[in-house]
Amino acid sequence: MKKFYAEWEKQDGILLSFPHENSDWNPYLKEVRQVYCAVIVEILKVESCLLVCKDKKEALEILESYCVAHNVDFGILEHLYCIEIPSNDTWARDFGGITIAKKGKNCVLDYGFNGWGLKFASNFDNQITQKLHKLGILKRVQTKKLILEGGSIESNGEGLMLTNTQCLMEANRNPFYTQKQLEKILKKDLGIQKVLWLNSGYLSGDDTDSHIDTLARFVDKDTIVYVGCANQEDEHYPALLKMKQELQALRNLKDKPFNLIELPFVSPKYYDSERLPATYANFLFLNGVILLPIYNDSNDTLALEILQKACPKHKIIPIDCSILIRQHGSLHCISMQFPKNTLNFKALQTLK
Repeated sequence: MKKFYAEWEKQDGILLSFPHENSDWNPYLKEVRQVYCAVIVEILKVESCLLVCKDKKEALEILESYCVAHNVDFGILEHLYCIEIPSNDTWARDFGGITIAKKGKNCVLDYGFNGWGLKFASNFDNQITQKLHKLGILKRVQTKKLILEGGSIESNGEGLMLTNTQCLMEANRNPFYTQKQLEKILKKDLGIQKVLWLNSGYLSGDDTDSHIDTLARFVDKDTIVYVGCANQEDEHYPALLKMKQELQALRNLKDKPFNLIELPFVSPKYYDSERLPATYANFLFLNGVILLPIYNDSNDTLALEILQKACPKHKIIPIDCSILIRQHGSLHCISMQFPKNTLNFKALQTLK
């Protein structure tokens, strides 16, 4: 018996990878590190944070300076674990392991990561899960043959997975499998009963071939929030309308439709004349908290109100991700959660 966890279930901690000068963040490294510090502080208030970094001493100094500047109690750093491991970039959602329950014990599935279909280097990132396992931090890890990114799949925690063909069937990921074959493998690996496939929806500037976590997300077993577009003049309007119609046609295991809640569209954002894939769907569940990416946009407050109504038991905390989106990803993209009883805290303590 296997279970693919929903993100809102109890967590041990969150994995992040700290930006460094050899990554694409270098032109605005100081600014993006401040965003990371803001995210790390909110994580540490409710759970642990594993921070992969190039230089542990430097990362801690930056965090301590942030805490001083923002009157944050140093005590929360007790739950921060800095781990020096080489990395190409910082997209932990996609190189991070995917946790399932298997025979009553958690197991982290280490799928291959090839830089979103061979677009970018991933030789270091692809080794991070195994290195965490060798350090004893991850109790159980199983290597898988598929290329699969965490941002491309969504679980409701009760046997359903939401994804799309644009990403999973992209030619440079798993070209030898048909959609039917891929679905069979995913059901076996993850213990899911039904795959909910979308065929439409995209955001301009997205390098991931339409990761589902930028478009539509489960917030409970029967509810999906999704990105809508009301402006018929915007290039996204036709594809997002078609995605909405596909979501309306989906059925759960009892053949019932889902509760659908539309998130507002972020007004066009640009950097160096390039449109960026800003989205409110890229939020992150923590223990009792949701971190919501905002972008200094007129719809920021509305997005927060909608998500708060959809998730009344969670506290919604906005995080300005205007810098993050310059590299075509946002808050959920930089993080990966580890469900409760996944991490070996005795091994983590040796890193202090």
